[in-house]
Amino acid sequence: MTKVDRSPPPRWASRLVELRAARQWGRRELARRLREAGACRGESLPAIEHLVRAVRRWESGSHRPSELYRDLLARVHDLPATALFGEPTSAAGEERADDVDELLDLARRAEASDVGGTALDAVDLAVSDLARRYPYTPPADLLASIRRRSRDVVRLLAGSATVSQRRRLLQAGGWLSLLTATVHVDLAHRVAARVARDTAAALGREAGEPELLAWSVEGAAWEAIVNQEWPTALRLARDGQEIAPAGRSGLVQLTVQEARAAARLGDARTVHAALDRAGRALEHRRTGMSDHHFVFDPNKLTGYTATALAWLGDPAAEEHAREVIRIAAAPRRLATARIDLALVVLGRDRPDEAAALGGLAVDSGCLVPSNIWRAAELDRALATRHADLPETRDFHERYRVAAAAIGASGTAGTGSDR
Repeated sequence: MTKVDRSPPPRWASRLVELRAARQWGRRELARRLREAGACRGESLPAIEHLVRAVRRWESGSHRPSELYRDLLARVHDLPATALFGEPTSAAGEERADDVDELLDLARRAEASDVGGTALDAVDLAVSDLARRYPYTPPADLLASIRRRSRDVVRLLAGSATVSQRRRLLQAGGWLSLLTATVHVDLAHRVAARVARDTAAALGREAGEPELLAWSVEGAAWEAIVNQEWPTALRLARDGQEIAPAGRSGLVQLTVQEARAAARLGDARTVHAALDRAGRALEHRRTGMSDHHFVFDPNKLTGYTATALAWLGDPAAEEHAREVIRIAAAPRRLATARIDLALVVLGRDRPDEAAALGGLAVDSGCLVPSNIWRAAELDRALATRHADLPETRDFHERYRVAAAAIGASGTAGTGSDR
């Protein structure tokens, strides 16, 4: 006769059952919420039925959730992972960070100099990985990983290196500084963002890399847009184009920022001229990796076009916004496109659709201090034009909850409207 294991399930398994019961969720509802949380992180999770079976195994204690699912379970229950599993989970990509640490150490030991080609390649790959994770990763989580990689660069710069090796390290440090500045803007850390941009510019000058200088100015222009300082944003976007190297992403990014700032100033002619220039520039260059923060791709142009035209009040924004919604992989782009589309349909006297689209954006968990103001504008517009509609009141409450959560922690959601 087979002996039956009657030992009680682990405490973490019982805790999962208790939390789900307290929220009156069935396993299917928990599975649905896990998929939503995963989507906001850019993770493609299995179908609901597979997740329901996984939840059943976790709750029985027969299988322990992987690191990804431990993190997602903690998120949907709004608890630290330590409260569920008794051990910390690493920030997104931490396992990859550990792998890079080991590779860097191995490279340093294997090569004759302190800084060899293998170590430099590992640093470049790590920087590229962080730039690609930006649209999907909560800002505070990403900041911890950026700091870790920055320490690697500082350590390598302290060793002996050739001129070309040092230049590569300075460039890597510059891109990490720019990414740091971007995350600080997302978190409304204005002083830290400015210091990080200044550092990136200094490293760019020392490395002789004008693209770093261009992106430093672009970061300042974007922050001016976030702060709704439209003339300043327009001036910075134009100044940046003067120093941006031709055929690179920085020039295109600065051009679309000019279009956005001009839209807020009601200058339709400048908006269309800037968007046309950006389109032409994009036609004559290879875009490289998609969803890389410092690589401008055609999907980004569609998104910026939707935003600029929506701010301009141009009905053509609807087509572009719907296209972004159709193709968006990054959750933050999807949230931004929904707000753009909401503003357009509101202008066409479809407030119920506008409120529904806005609700999807604020419920996504993908808004942060640098883009919550977009939802605030929609909230004000709905209240001004259609205060008596139940859809307006419903959206206002959902927006209020999202804004309060961001104001309380400053770390909710992923990425900005960039």
